[in-house]
Amino acid sequence: MGIFTIPPAIKTPVNRRDNTKYCRYHRDIGHITEECQVLKDEIERLIQRGQLRNYVRDGDHQPRQPAQENQQPGQEGEDLEVRVIIGGPATGDTNRARKNYARQARSEPFPHQINLAEHKNKAPRLSNEPIIFTEEEASGLWHPHKDAIVIALRIASRKVYKILIDNGSSADILFRSTLNRMDLVGAKFDPIKSALYGFTGDSVHSEGVLNLPVELGTHPCQHIQSVKFVVVDCPSSYNAIIGRPTLNAIRAVTSTYHLLVKFPTVGGIGILKGDQQASRDIYEATNRSSNAHRMNIIKTCKGPLEHPLPRTIAIDLGAGHPPPNKKSSSHEKFLQ
Repeated sequence: MGIFTIPPAIKTPVNRRDNTKYCRYHRDIGHITEECQVLKDEIERLIQRGQLRNYVRDGDHQPRQPAQENQQPGQEGEDLEVRVIIGGPATGDTNRARKNYARQARSEPFPHQINLAEHKNKAPRLSNEPIIFTEEEASGLWHPHKDAIVIALRIASRKVYKILIDNGSSADILFRSTLNRMDLVGAKFDPIKSALYGFTGDSVHSEGVLNLPVELGTHPCQHIQSVKFVVVDCPSSYNAIIGRPTLNAIRAVTSTYHLLVKFPTVGGIGILKGDQQASRDIYEATNRSSNAHRMNIIKTCKGPLEHPLPRTIAIDLGAGHPPPNKKSSSHEKFLQ
C-alpha cells in the first residue's frame, strides 16, 4: 500500500454492516472510502510527517483530533448527538432561508466583514471592557447548586418576572398566559410558519411573532433591545424565555455558576442577576403541579360563601413593589 500502513480489521460484525458500501482502504464492506475514519487518521499522520506536502496547500491545514480507539461496534465515523430546542423564525421562516443559513457555516467567514449586515453606520460604540466573572460575585449564592438563570425584565413597560435565560433555545418565547396579563391593547402579530421542536421531537405551533421592547440592565449600563417574541399557547412555569437570538444580539455572556448575564453597553458592562430563590420556587411548583395533575383532585364548594369574594385580589409583590392598596400606573404592570 505504499506509504500507507495496513489498516486494522473493521470491528463491526459482518452481519451488521451495510453490504452496499465498500471501503477501498480496508478492502471490505461496511462504509465508503470517503467516510473511513481510519483512513482520515492515516492521512493526518502522513501530513504531520511531511510525506503528503505536495497535496496540502499552505495555511489550509489544521491538525485534526484522531478518532477514539475504543469506539463501540457500529460507530465507526459516527458522532452521537443530543440536540436541544430548535425552531422559530431566527434563521428564516422558509426552507430556502434555513438551508442558506446552514450552508453559510460551511465556508470560512470573511475576517473584514464581520456583522456588517447587523450594525448600522452610526451605531453607538459599545464598551470594550473585558467581560469577566469573579468568585466574589458567586458569594451570595447557595453552593453547590444546579439552578437555572431566572430573571425579571421590563417588557413593553411591564415588569415581568420568572423569565428563563436559555442558551439552548433558538427562539425568544412569550407564553400566551403572560401576554394576556400584560394587557397590550392593539398588539399585532406577524404570521409565522415555523414550528418549535423540543428535545422529545414534539412540535408546538405558535400564534405568531410579537415585536416588543425589552429593557436590559440598569442605568447607566442599560440597553433597550427590540425582541421578536414567538407567542406560544401552552402551559409553562415561566412567563417568557430569552434564547439565543436576543443573547447573541446583545453579545451576552452567561454564567450559570454565578447566575449572571453580562453584556456590553455604551455606559459599561450591563448585568442581569438571576434569582436563585425564584429558580427553586419554580422547580418546586412544577413538581407539585405534576403531582396534583396525577391525583386529579377537584375541590367543590357547597352552599353560599360566608364572605363574598372581592372583585379584585391583592397580591403581595414583595419588598420594593407598590403596596396592594395603591393603584399602579398603567405602565407599571407587575407580572409574577
